[in-house]
Amino acid sequence: MTTINDMIADAKRQTYGSLTDQLNLIAAVSAPSATTITLELDVSGITAGMTLSSGLNVWYVKGIDVSSKSVYVIPGYDNSQQDATAIGDFVYIKPRVTDWFLFNVMNQEIVKLSSPSNGLYKIKSVAFDVDPTWQTYELDPADAADFTGMLRARYLIPGSTDVWLDIPDKSYRVQINEGTSYIRLLRNIPSGTQIEFLYKGPFSQATSLADDPVADCGLTASMVDIPALGCISTLLRTTDSRRNQVQQQGDARRAGEVGGTANSQIALQIDRQYRDRVQEEYARLVSRVSIVRSL
Repeated sequence: MTTINDMIADAKRQTYGSLTDQLNLIAAVSAPSATTITLELDVSGITAGMTLSSGLNVWYVKGIDVSSKSVYVIPGYDNSQQDATAIGDFVYIKPRVTDWFLFNVMNQEIVKLSSPSNGLYKIKSVAFDVDPTWQTYELDPADAADFTGMLRARYLIPGSTDVWLDIPDKSYRVQINEGTSYIRLLRNIPSGTQIEFLYKGPFSQATSLADDPVADCGLTASMVDIPALGCISTLLRTTDSRRNQVQQQGDARRAGEVGGTANSQIALQIDRQYRDRVQEEYARLVSRVSIVRSL
C-alpha cells in the first residue's frame, strides 16, 4: 500500500537525487508539545537556531546538552503539528525541506486535481429504492456536499440481479441546495427495484503521513504519482527563489556556475509531464463510465 509518506519521499528523491540530510534518531518517547527531545546519536553538531524535523513535527533549537544527548526545542515551529515521538523515529537536522511543508503542498496538489482546470474526480455512488409516485430522491448532506457533477443514472431491471438500464442525461434534474438537495426523474421508473446515481466528487485531503491516497483521499492507484510531480515543481521553484533573494546576492558566482533559472526551467518540464499525466488519467476516468446522452 502506498502512503502519503511514500509520496513525499518520492518527491524528495526526484528533486534532490542522492543529496542527503544529516540524520539522528529519537532515543526516548516524547509527548506532544514536548520542549526536550532525547536523541540516539551525538548532538554536538546541533546548535541554537537550527530547525529539526521528524514526521509532521518541526522544532526550533534553543540549546543542547551533549552529555545526555538532549536537545531543547520550541515545538510547533512553522505552524507545524505537535505530535508525540517514538523511539527510532528519524530526526532530520536542518533539512532541505521538512515533511510538514511537503505534507501541506501534497494536500494542495491532491485537492488541485479535482479543480476545474484539471478536471479529475473520484467516482462516488448512491442508491435508492425506486419511488414510483414522485420519482424524487433526496441526497444525504454528505453526498450533496461532495456532488460536483452527475456521471450516470441507471436502474436495475425488475427481476434482474445485475442488469442495469441507463437513464439519459435529459431525463433527470439535479438540485443542490444548502438545505434539501435532490435528484428528480422526468420519466417513470418501474417500482420494486433500485436506482443508482454515479457522480463526481472532489478528492479529500490527507490527515496524516500514514493515510492511503486511494482509500482516504479518493485517488485511483494510477493517479498517485501526479501530486508528487506538483511537489517537485514547487521545490524546484523555491530553490531558484531562495537563490535570487536580495540577501543572497553577496555570494560570489562564477560564469560557469548553474544558471540562476536552471531549476525553473526543469520545473517547466515537470509541469508538462504533470499536464500529460492529468490528461491520461482524465481519459481513463471517462472510459470507466460511459457518457449516455439523450437523442
